[in-house]
Amino acid sequence: MLTELHCHSIYSKGRKIFVEAINSPEEMLKQAKRNNTEAISITDHDTIKGSLEAKKYAKKYDILVIPGEEISSKDGDILALGIEETIKPTLSAEETIDIIHTQGGIAISAHPFDLRRFGLGNKAVICDAIEVFNAQNIERISNWKARRLVDRHNMPVTAGSDAHSAAMLGKGLNNIKSEKDIDSVLKAIKKGRNELITRYIKISEIREWSVIRLKYSFEQTRYYINQNYKWPKRELSLAMLNQVKKSPGKIDYALNALAYFGIGCAVTYRVFREVLNI
Repeated sequence: MLTELHCHSIYSKGRKIFVEAINSPEEMLKQAKRNNTEAISITDHDTIKGSLEAKKYAKKYDILVIPGEEISSKDGDILALGIEETIKPTLSAEETIDIIHTQGGIAISAHPFDLRRFGLGNKAVICDAIEVFNAQNIERISNWKARRLVDRHNMPVTAGSDAHSAAMLGKGLNNIKSEKDIDSVLKAIKKGRNELITRYIKISEIREWSVIRLKYSFEQTRYYINQNYKWPKRELSLAMLNQVKKSPGKIDYALNALAYFGIGCAVTYRVFREVLNI
């Protein structure tokens, strides 16, 4: 059964940029149906609201909705699948997993070696499964390290599109050998009956998503910059922020170039971090 296990709706909010994801739960289901996806878990940051809203449209789109949440534990991000209520953030990974299990769900370590260090790292092995492919990790090394950890500990694996827009769906899919019901899906994941179908998100998709979320969060982002950045970083950031108003248009060429430059910097930084072991 083709399944999305990691994606976000408008209920996910960002740390610096207020709007994190740009599509409603129904829009996510609608696109998932176009992708021939049979099951989906909307795993918004620190809330189950997106999943609960998505359940209202499950019959309309004939998609199994698995209640989910991406929890910001004290040690790193954990995907909770099959839970009943929102689980609060900032608890330890162990406490978080205990609550997930109490609610009848399973815990998946999301992007354990994420470049931003939002993952559990080697501690991912205390979860029920590990996300070894995250479509947002386009520097590749993060996914490679997750796979190496799994190989050492012989753990179940999952893939995640980590989609923050409907256009990003379908990049990290799971072909789960299960019946079309939640308990069957969760048991199959834990037993490793899962085939990953993966491809990385395009840089153009990341650029488009970034521009849209900045437009939606323009005033909040400008306020954040003014309150937290000092000269010259403040002036440079404000100047760059103002450019998003010119999109779509000729500015998109510059934004594309900036996106490629950013990816190049991320890859270079990651390589140096691995070499220096920091």
